[in-house]
Amino acid sequence: MRLVGGVLVSLICLRQTDLKALIAYSSVAHIGIVLAGLITITYSGICGSYTLIIAHGLCSSGLFCLANISYERLGSRRLLINKGLLNFIPSIAL
Repeated sequence: MRLVGGVLVSLICLRQTDLKALIAYSSVAHIGIVLAGLITITYSGICGSYTLIIAHGLCSSGLFCLANISYERLGSRRLLINKGLLNFIPSIAL
């Protein structure tokens, strides 16, 4: 059931136009995948869940920081306005 929820939230992510909402919904999808791995109660499931939750903690905070930086510079969190931002600020690709 958690895997189905993760897939449904991932489908919701495809329709998002707000950067912060996209990051938040993808966080929910990641947590669904972590729960699905934990429910298996196997070594690989628990190790994979642990690895994903550490990676999620590092990446999502960085993504929220980048969304805030782009909001401060452009005044908008819309994905269509921010899509060419990599050409103007290549340092955010790091």
